[in-house]
Amino acid sequence: MRRLGQIDWRDPENLVRLGILAVVIAAIVAALLLRDDFGAAQVGYGAVVLSALVASAGLFIPAPALATACGTALFLNPFLVGLIAGSAESVGELSGYYLGYTSRDVLARSRMYQWLENWMRRRGWLLLFVVSLIPNPIFDVVGIAAGALRYPIWGFLAVVWVGKVLKFLVFAYACNAGADWLTGVFGL
Repeated sequence: MRRLGQIDWRDPENLVRLGILAVVIAAIVAALLLRDDFGAAQVGYGAVVLSALVASAGLFIPAPALATACGTALFLNPFLVGLIAGSAESVGELSGYYLGYTSRDVLARSRMYQWLENWMRRRGWLLLFVVSLIPNPIFDVVGIAAGALRYPIWGFLAVVWVGKVLKFLVFAYACNAGADWLTGVFGL
């Protein structure tokens, strides 16, 4: 019998919470220990990670991840910017997946959700790839549907990662090339 306030460490939800707490604490400790070794490049890549995580983990909350990737690609390596932003956004999308995995009732009455869930049942990987490749606000709903249908998490991450990395690589290189072209046209 469990007493009030006692935590069940065998519960997977509590293990996920503990893992997130450990990652946050490790990031804070690393930042404090390495604060004198950070240069402009590391801060820039860090901004890309933070922006992409906030954009994807904050359900239905817009954040300027593409703008951040575009701006930093002008000064940093566009390949690394695309790879880092796509990877961070893929990890952030687990918040919607987890929400669907734990409670399908969040959006179950919505027509759009029902339509997307039907697509997830028939062509899950294709839907995940397309909505992760194209900038759009409905990925959160698709992620919730994937979690609710118990789509395999590694399959979810793999397909979403490929789509997100391709999206950010295209944006990073397009911004970099566009800036080079504009500076050539105007002689700056």
